[in-house]
Amino acid sequence: MPAVTRHGESCYHSFAMRRYSAPLLAALAAFCITDAALAADLFGPIRIGANRSKYVGACPVEVIFTGNINLNSPHPKGFAFNYYWVRSDGAKGPVNVVKPSPSENMLVVKEPWTLGSAGQHYDISVKLYVNSGETHLEQTSQVVPVTCK
Repeated sequence: MPAVTRHGESCYHSFAMRRYSAPLLAALAAFCITDAALAADLFGPIRIGANRSKYVGACPVEVIFTGNINLNSPHPKGFAFNYYWVRSDGAKGPVNVVKPSPSENMLVVKEPWTLGSAGQHYDISVKLYVNSGETHLEQTSQVVPVTCK
């Protein structure tokens, strides 16, 4: 598992470039990996499904994407995270902040998308971003082909 990153550098690399002693760097590397593992342990898998695998028909049509954000329990006191959706047409949804209860193990979130006009074809998908501290996760949905008659 990679160490927590900041601006494209690993935690270890950002400190290693400062010329610290080898034992200090080894201890720092262990801390960085442990820190990343702890952050990653807050979340289980993120899954996305859609209410349609494809659509051919009259438009506009609504496609609803549903995300399951799995949480590993129990959470540390004060645990919070945020999530947002980005559609394949570039539209970004609002950032939603969540403070789950210590025993909550899944959050179900939805992103409805109404689109289409006669004679048009679209291949649509969404990406769900989940963030907490230095943990940044993302999951992309399957592509849903939409053909409007």
